[in-house]
Amino acid sequence: MNLIFSLPFLSSINSRIIFGALIIVTSFILLTGFTLSNTFYHSAYSALSERLTGQIYLLMAEREYLLSSTPSDPQVISSKTFFKPYRRKPHLFAYITQADGKILWQSDPKKNNFPPTMQPVINKQAHGKKIFQTYSVNGKAYISLSIVIFWDLKQAHFPLIYHISDDLSQLEDKVSNYQQSLWTHLVIMSLFLFVALFLGLRWGLKPLRDVEQEIKAVEQGKQDLLQQDYPQELITLTHNINQLVEYERQQQVRYQNALADLAHSLKTPLAIIRGQEFDHNNPKKYINTIDNAVERMNTIVEYQLQRARATHPSPHIHYLLLAPVVNVLIESMKKIYQEKNIIFKINLADNIQLKIDEGDFMEVLGNLLDNACKWCKDNIELTIIKNTENNKDYIQLIISDNGPGIHPEMIEEISKRGIRADELTPGHGVGLAIVKDVLSVYQACIKFNSSSKGLTIVVDFPT
Repeated sequence: MNLIFSLPFLSSINSRIIFGALIIVTSFILLTGFTLSNTFYHSAYSALSERLTGQIYLLMAEREYLLSSTPSDPQVISSKTFFKPYRRKPHLFAYITQADGKILWQSDPKKNNFPPTMQPVINKQAHGKKIFQTYSVNGKAYISLSIVIFWDLKQAHFPLIYHISDDLSQLEDKVSNYQQSLWTHLVIMSLFLFVALFLGLRWGLKPLRDVEQEIKAVEQGKQDLLQQDYPQELITLTHNINQLVEYERQQQVRYQNALADLAHSLKTPLAIIRGQEFDHNNPKKYINTIDNAVERMNTIVEYQLQRARATHPSPHIHYLLLAPVVNVLIESMKKIYQEKNIIFKINLADNIQLKIDEGDFMEVLGNLLDNACKWCKDNIELTIIKNTENNKDYIQLIISDNGPGIHPEMIEEISKRGIRADELTPGHGVGLAIVKDVLSVYQACIKFNSSSKGLTIVVDFPT
């Protein structure tokens, strides 16, 4: 099968379906034709056999056994009626024989197209037995029916064998005409069926051709996404294609922004290095300044690389069990901020899963926990639950701290895209741009609720 579908003309789905349909339809037509032809032949042959049986019964009624008065000729055939069916049907030939094969009567004395010798077993069990046989005389086919009848005269049983034969050419002509008509109609029907299948397949596969055209339009920049309404079987495919296109477009924008941010961030330390002059009286100051600038550049590069990695999830993501990752991050925060003796309250079921890359989830939760640890007094509450709203399921992540909160005007500022030098300053806003970029990939949303009792961050991940 793989060898068949590896043929060059079967390289497309359309050609494979058409080729498969042609094989199925052709096989069906051939099977139907041979079945109908064979059925008609057996039906016609059976009808001929029944007709011969009726004729031989008429022969038995017209020609029966009589006891002869001549001792030398003990058996004669009488004629009770003047019915002569054999004269009206010249293709029929009838004759009557004794048990020893002697012909007592024949419908046409001029004919000699007797079948080959095949006398039935002459015993009482052979009474009424029918024997059919076909034979050929001068290249012409015949069929014959023989039947044994025991006549009971004066307590004596005398067998007679009645024979009747018919020309098979009429049956063969009828079968031939039927086969010719049958195959002609089947060929015409198959052509119409092929055309109907072709048109049906063209119509059925049109959405695939539309997808192909739209993908080409997206590649050429004529449109942004696949826009048509497609059948249910293609909705998942087109949705995934749109997600992939959008993902690649967002990645391109992110890379451009990351490069712009990196270039912009490196201008300041480069300008410091370029403008620094070596002081022979205080070389240590020069060295420290250069080291600080280089260290800052190294920090900026690592930061931008971290952003690029965090916003580049695999298109094929598996479900992540959240509890183990949360536990690792909490333990890390306890070690980093051990001097604050922070009390963590965790509300998380062990079986909650989310379709997200592990590194991306750690980047999101790590940045949010880090900010909470920096600004809290001594208490942080983390809750991850499953929720349903408007018949849509989502995973909700809630982080609350008992810090000073954040001014409402700053909430919009920290939500803006882009990382500048000020984004490296500790406090709310550090790493939040990374969080926002990662969440945008997963179509998740983040909300900030600030009050005098602290800041609450709510993240909704669609499932």
